[in-house]
Parts: sequence; structure tokens; C-alpha cells
Amino acid sequence: MLAQIDFMFRRSRTARTYMRLHQHRCCEIVYYASGEGLTRVDGTEYRYGTNTYAVIPPSTPHDEYRDEDTEVLCIGFSLTGRDVPSLQQGLFRDSPSSPILGMLLDIMAEMQEKDAYYDQLLKLRISEIVIEHLRAVASSETVSADDHLHYTRTYMDENFNQKISVKELAALSGYSYHHFRHMFKTQFGLSPIQYLIGKRLEHARSLLRYTDLPITSITTECGFSNDAQFCTIFKRELRETPLSFRQNRYSNTLYSSS
Repeated sequence: MLAQIDFMFRRSRTARTYMRLHQHRCCEIVYYASGEGLTRVDGTEYRYGTNTYAVIPPSTPHDEYRDEDTEVLCIGFSLTGRDVPSLQQGLFRDSPSSPILGMLLDIMAEMQEKDAYYDQLLKLRISEIVIEHLRAVASSETVSADDHLHYTRTYMDENFNQKISVKELAALSGYSYHHFRHMFKTQFGLSPIQYLIGKRLEHARSLLRYTDLPITSITTECGFSNDAQFCTIFKRELRETPLSFRQNRYSNTLYSSS
């Protein structure tokens, strides 16, 4: 594998600004040294944060919206020769010691100082970054591939009453939309939407059984869009309406106390 740097720069981006959709002929790594926001890579949305980085293959459209002031290091590079690795697009997290950030800063220093043989050294440095990234991805896939899914499921358990889309969950897990749906169902036996609806209905049954909250309040408390959606899904999944379920609760209580 031979690596060649095409461009590199460091920029501070202001909060609530947008970088329009664009693409490069070379590979690009966008490292977020600070800040939070959203980036889309080939239509897949990711939420970036401090010490995360986006890997963008050649000719892949991407854009960016900054929720906070953001400091980025961008490096474009080409890989040629034998055994050129395939770089999977997406958003990744640098390890706690931030080795990729350190190597990027080393490259910037070399480009400024331009000591003897700096051009050859730059090729080695970008190759090291690619290898470090590939090793981290391989380690993540073999050691803790399920951790992303369990983390996402825990997030759903804690936020099921909020408005959540599958695209947001996929971005949270770090997988593409379709890959996330497939892996989640394989792991847990349900699609993400089925799991989310199950959590909402479980909470709704509890509120119907143990409280006297009106249906409208339960709808909101459980994360359904409106009463009609709540009643339709409840009847479809449980074969009775929320009202009849509540009435049966009273009937069972009366029978048990007689």
C-alpha cells in the first residue's frame, strides 16, 4: 500500500453553520477535535462529538451542520499499489489515548517545518493513520460488535417515550440504516420498531392497570403521536382497546375482593 496526502487543513467552524453537500476525488478523514453536530455521508446521518472522525471514500457526497463551535482537522489522501485496503465509510471514535489525533498533529507539524525527507515521512504518517484506523475497526468488530446494539437497545429502554427514528438509532449505533435493522433483528428477534412499540405498550398496560390517567395522558407518556395511533396499535397488538383493558382491570379487582 502506498499513501499520498492530497490536502490537509485545520479549521474552526462556528455554531449553527452548514457545510454544503460536496465530494472529493480522494479519501478524506474529518477529525472533530471539539464540538457537536451532524454529518451526512452518502445520505446516512451521524452525530459527531469530540474525538470522533468521519471516514469518507472517494466521490462520496457529504455535508455537515454544527450545533456547537467545532474544530476540525481534514486530511485528503490517495491509496495506491498492491493490497489497497477498503475503507468503510462512517463515523468512528478515536481511542481514549487519541492516537489518530496525535498522528494528524504530527503531520501538520511536518508540513509546516518541511525538514529533510519530510515528503517521505508524510507518506509513512498517513499510512500509519490508515493502519491504526483499520486495526481499531477490526478490534471493535471482533471484540465488541454487540456492544453497539446493546447500547442502542439501552437507549431505547430509557427513551422509548420520546420521538425516535430508526435512522437516529442507526447513527447512534454507528451502522448504516439497513445494516442496523438487520443486525438488531438478528440479535434480539424483533425489528427496532417492533421493539420500540413493545416497550411503549408495556408501559401503557402498566399505566392502564395501576393509574387512573386519561387515555390522552397515557398516549403522551408512552410516546405515541396521538390517541388514534395509540388505540389502533394497542388493539392490533393486544386484541382489545385500552378502555376495555382498563375495564377488565376493574372487573378483576372486584372479583378478587369478593
